[in-house]
Amino acid sequence: MTHHNDLQTMEPLQLVRALRLAGRAAEARALAARLSASDDSGCWIGQLGIDLSFVGLHEEAEKHLKRALADESMSQVNRYIIGEELSIVQFILGTYHEANERHRMIRGPAYAEAFRQLILESHPVWKDVVADDFLGMDEPVAGKRIFICAEGGFGDFVQFSRYIDLLLREGARAVVLEQLPGWEAIFRQSDEVTLVMATVEQRAIEIERCNRITFGFSLYSRYQRSPYFPAVNPAARIAVDPAKVLSDEASAHLSVETTLPRVGLIWKSSSGVRHEPYRSMPLERLESVLSSGACRFYSLQVGEIGEAERAVMNRHGVIDMAPHLSTFGDTARVLEKLDLLITVDTGPAHLAGALNRPVWVLLAQACDSRWLDCQRFTPWYPSMRLYRQTELGEWAQPLAEMTADLSAFSKPSSAESP
Repeated sequence: MTHHNDLQTMEPLQLVRALRLAGRAAEARALAARLSASDDSGCWIGQLGIDLSFVGLHEEAEKHLKRALADESMSQVNRYIIGEELSIVQFILGTYHEANERHRMIRGPAYAEAFRQLILESHPVWKDVVADDFLGMDEPVAGKRIFICAEGGFGDFVQFSRYIDLLLREGARAVVLEQLPGWEAIFRQSDEVTLVMATVEQRAIEIERCNRITFGFSLYSRYQRSPYFPAVNPAARIAVDPAKVLSDEASAHLSVETTLPRVGLIWKSSSGVRHEPYRSMPLERLESVLSSGACRFYSLQVGEIGEAERAVMNRHGVIDMAPHLSTFGDTARVLEKLDLLITVDTGPAHLAGALNRPVWVLLAQACDSRWLDCQRFTPWYPSMRLYRQTELGEWAQPLAEMTADLSAFSKPSSAESP
């Protein structure tokens, strides 16, 4: 907890960050807006632009980030950082093509050294990799063996797996994809596409064996030239192992006779990404949804559950499925049995979307840029619906909208009514 006396001694941008991380979003945004409007903010405009982006003041952030990039003396590393943040801001603002072109540039060979210093320097196997080893944005891949290094989390793995078959369509001889334990349970391998574990030893082997190296986010820039095309099947490589079965206890939970829709819940992320503490929410915030009595709820929240969360679950009869979710294959099997998943921005949200299962996602106002400026529906997944904050940290409006929609979702249509 940051104390009042500590806040008084902080520099303005430090104070903005401290307020944001303490959950005091309105104060953080107000101070950031004052700094943005000031003729002399006392801070570098590039860093100010980044902090404005973090608190969701994207139009102001774009202005300062563009001013920073006009400085031709800026180092390549700083230009990469500012350019990446500007592309994030522009995706969110809906200027997709400008954002894409910028992201293609910073992910291209000209910025390979900056990328190495910022992203790869902590991994010793990259020391002998040169710019030509990275797959270019428009480089032909015919006859080549492509290594896709792990970048981001499970949701990124699911979302960007759709581009693998585009590499094969262009003639790639083979594609090797890094994964973490358990991810293979929902991925369809083939003679041309294989998974390897993301270890230092295995990565060194694949760097040596493959002709070109790339990353999921780089394939995003290479292929996703507009929000809607190419129209790639989001489940092209995502599938559940037919041999995968749930435990008897899990199956019993999901087989209880009920006329109510079965709805899964995930309310917090363990990734610790830049969007926290606003990506997640306390389970108590979902009580308006839980108290309707219109659905039978199942928690798919893995990890530690606190006493307050357990009390909310008990109060509303939420069934805890976490003990039965050892792999994402288990999660996929549960999703097949549910009528709906309600979740914050997590890997299972992407998994549900890729499996074409109904999923409603609660998004912070300063959320991941890949949700673009979509208000309800997203081109990423046809079965997904978005509920977005209009003000950072304020969940009341999206939850009210979701509660109303859930009431309609839980009622049988007139055709089904007796």
